[in-house]
Amino acid sequence: MLFWKKEKKEEKPAAANKTFLDFLKDARTEMEGLMAQDKDWFYHLPYKGAMSKETAKDLEIEKRAIWRRVIYDARRTKLPGLRWETRGDELVCPDCQKMDGRIFLLEEYDTLNQTVMHLGCRCNLVSVRE
Repeated sequence: MLFWKKEKKEEKPAAANKTFLDFLKDARTEMEGLMAQDKDWFYHLPYKGAMSKETAKDLEIEKRAIWRRVIYDARRTKLPGLRWETRGDELVCPDCQKMDGRIFLLEEYDTLNQTVMHLGCRCNLVSVRE
């Protein structure tokens, strides 16, 4: 058979890349669950200032979306690791303090992605290249 007459093999569609809007949608759902568990969530936040409840909610949603996107991109690009970093101040909660400096290797990203950020979490995930 000539190469131009070969039938194309049916290819499986590639997994759709998630957009940031997908992460925001998931984060909004997670945030709504956390708010339902603690009706006074706004008053327990570690950051203070002139911030409305709606602005704080939006900030919490964005933080969660960014957190999940970092893990997603690290897995997709096969980044060797992600290090948990706190702000290192007196507002860091005991649970986050225990995680400070912990490195999650590529094969642990699913575990990390299942971690629920508490309300007001100010931690970051930092790339580890070696």
